[in-house]
Amino acid sequence: MTTGESPGIQDLVADLLTQQWVTDLFTELSERQQESLAVSGQVRAKSVSSHAFWPFHAPQFPLVTEEASGSRITDVDGRTYLDSHLGFGAQALFGHNPPRVVEAVRDLLGRSTGNGYLHPVEQRLATLLGEFVPHCERFAFLNSGTDATAAAIRLTRAHTGRRMVAKFEGSLHGVHDIAAHNTAFWYHGHPVEPFPEIGEHGVTPLPALTGVAPAPATELLILPNDTEAALALIERHREELACVLGEAVSSSYPYAEHTVPLIRQVAERCGELRVPFVLDEVLTGFRYGPSGAAGHFDIPADLYCYGKVVTGLGLPLSVLGGRSDLLEHMTTSGLALTDLGRKTCVQTTHAGNHLSLAASYASLSLLREQGDAYYTRTRAKVELIRTRLAGFRAETGIPLRLLGFGDFIGSFGFTAEESYADYRTFAEAVNPIGLFLLTLMLRRRGVYTLSLPMLFTGDVHSEADIDEISGAVIDSARELAKHDFPFVLP
Repeated sequence: MTTGESPGIQDLVADLLTQQWVTDLFTELSERQQESLAVSGQVRAKSVSSHAFWPFHAPQFPLVTEEASGSRITDVDGRTYLDSHLGFGAQALFGHNPPRVVEAVRDLLGRSTGNGYLHPVEQRLATLLGEFVPHCERFAFLNSGTDATAAAIRLTRAHTGRRMVAKFEGSLHGVHDIAAHNTAFWYHGHPVEPFPEIGEHGVTPLPALTGVAPAPATELLILPNDTEAALALIERHREELACVLGEAVSSSYPYAEHTVPLIRQVAERCGELRVPFVLDEVLTGFRYGPSGAAGHFDIPADLYCYGKVVTGLGLPLSVLGGRSDLLEHMTTSGLALTDLGRKTCVQTTHAGNHLSLAASYASLSLLREQGDAYYTRTRAKVELIRTRLAGFRAETGIPLRLLGFGDFIGSFGFTAEESYADYRTFAEAVNPIGLFLLTLMLRRRGVYTLSLPMLFTGDVHSEADIDEISGAVIDSARELAKHDFPFVLP
């Protein structure tokens, strides 16, 4: 660094991590989680797939969770935490182990085959889903959001005979090879690493993960978050596109006021051009009200991908819904020999496991019974937090905010502006070291998130829980300020 040059983000991080108060924080957490650290080390030596070891999202001091109930988890060290992570929000509707959902699964144990057979619960769940999302004519039950978006791509390719897929820069569609390109900015190292060029052919394709080869131009088109430019690219490639994927709003750009008008216009134009549009509702499904973003914002699509809260008890489940003729490509004609060369397949051995379907049916049945009151309660809790944070900002000038969308998925963080009209500007405004330290400070105060100060909420959190979470966040911000933490990066 030359004389007079302002420090870069990496220099700030290096300096912060050597300060005594940060060292004290690390020491305290390592001492209070000794059993968790020992067990996680033993697990990592033999098994590497846990979310505690997930690149880009792994916590610095992983907890080993032994018990969970409602909004609380207890680790192997005997400490109980208020959980704002809730399995990436998959268990945010009613919390860990809601009795009625547990009972529905227990009822099948010892009687059901589990997988590989047709069970009546599949018909019951498909019927219930049709009530929530009547814009879907048929459904396919899979295991994960990644499965759902990958299946949507395969089905649209089978239907159109085309190969090219378009996705927006920054959108999260899972970890398959197409989705791994130009995904959420933190996978790519922004704001430290520069963004790829935006040119007349869209955004330069950039895989975020090692082992993923850059997709050829015939396979992938990366759209900028600019309505006019995106529509022009789609128009230009209309005869090559198998589908366009989009999210109504994303955790990497959580401003529905900017994203929804763009996605709605793209979806409508795709319909006019007869290019299949896939709306990824893994995050927004059954949030923004029971019909998700599609119903709340009137976004038309040909296929819809669901995950997260569609499950129950965190059992693996995702759903692909939409046009009957598109889903027909993955189902038998009735005679196996006539299927040869004419059908595709996305089914796997454990897709649509009966226990997962039963848990989903029980959980979504509870949601149906709660009706609009569920969403009214959730929105009121989120508003309580945002009102309290607004008062804190006015008092201190510390730019602490709750960013997020739907009912409800979000994260606490430090951003100078209330909203950002440009995806890249928002990415550059995010303070990653602030998110890292805030997560650990919340842990110290008995609030658990994984690796970011996430907040997923629903009926599981009481108003007292909400008060505890917001109090812990504000108290942590005050502590950061005491140490002259740079909330806004240069």
